[in-house]
Amino acid sequence: MEYQTFRLEIMPTLVAPVFIIGFRGWGNALEVSAGTAAYLVETLQAVSIGHIDPDACYRYDENRPVVKIEAGDMKSITPPGGSFFAIETHPGENDLVILIADEPSLNWYRFSLELVDLAHQLGAPGVITLGSMFDNVLHTDRIISAVTTGSEFKGAVGRHRVIPINYHGPSAIHTIILEACRKRAVAGASLWGHCPVYLQGITHHGMMLQMIRLLSDMASFSSKTETLEASWKALEIQIRKLISDNPKMVGIMDQIRKKKREGAMQNLGQNGKEQGKIINLQDFFDP
Repeated sequence: MEYQTFRLEIMPTLVAPVFIIGFRGWGNALEVSAGTAAYLVETLQAVSIGHIDPDACYRYDENRPVVKIEAGDMKSITPPGGSFFAIETHPGENDLVILIADEPSLNWYRFSLELVDLAHQLGAPGVITLGSMFDNVLHTDRIISAVTTGSEFKGAVGRHRVIPINYHGPSAIHTIILEACRKRAVAGASLWGHCPVYLQGITHHGMMLQMIRLLSDMASFSSKTETLEASWKALEIQIRKLISDNPKMVGIMDQIRKKKREGAMQNLGQNGKEQGKIINLQDFFDP
């Protein structure tokens, strides 16, 4: 089958592959969305099978191609885009198809329908999009919220105490994909990790770890997480020290704890940044 928004070069024989989608850009706070998908690709021996057609899905004046020029010679130019990967898991588990991509800026409905059509053609039991947002939470919190279509993922969502989303407003592509799932009678879920607005410039391995545990239950596959656990443990020690040395940050965290005790959870979005209440860890850590 030909698709207008992406190209597939090869397709291994997969058993009930669950689709997992991690977008870069908007909806990728602290790299949780794309980082989680990339970790699965790296640790589960994924095979590249295709890519998004950049001309069909991106506005280059908003997401410009990246050019590499050295000593006056043009070496390369890389457009925005994304890659599909296939993962054959252990016997008795669902295989995976993973997409890691810049968030498309064009043809959302066509892309979403073609993506879900591919999932349906491969007998996928479900499609899961990943997102992450800045929120009025602590870096030790592991809060995930979700919206689903159908009932297939309800059990895992309940077991992991995922918060159901209540929202009225402008849509992201994640919900357009869910709508395509609903139309094609394919189970869909959009998972959102809540990240502390007072931290910037890190990859939140702790939230990635929580997301992978949830995904493993929802999609019925196993994944090694020792590397994530070690990375987060080391980073958390440094974060605690930075916060303890910053009285203003200690006060901000006390305010967050107070709101949590009162049962309030408020998405701050850009508000926390405007108030200057952040630590950019890139200022403290080596790349």
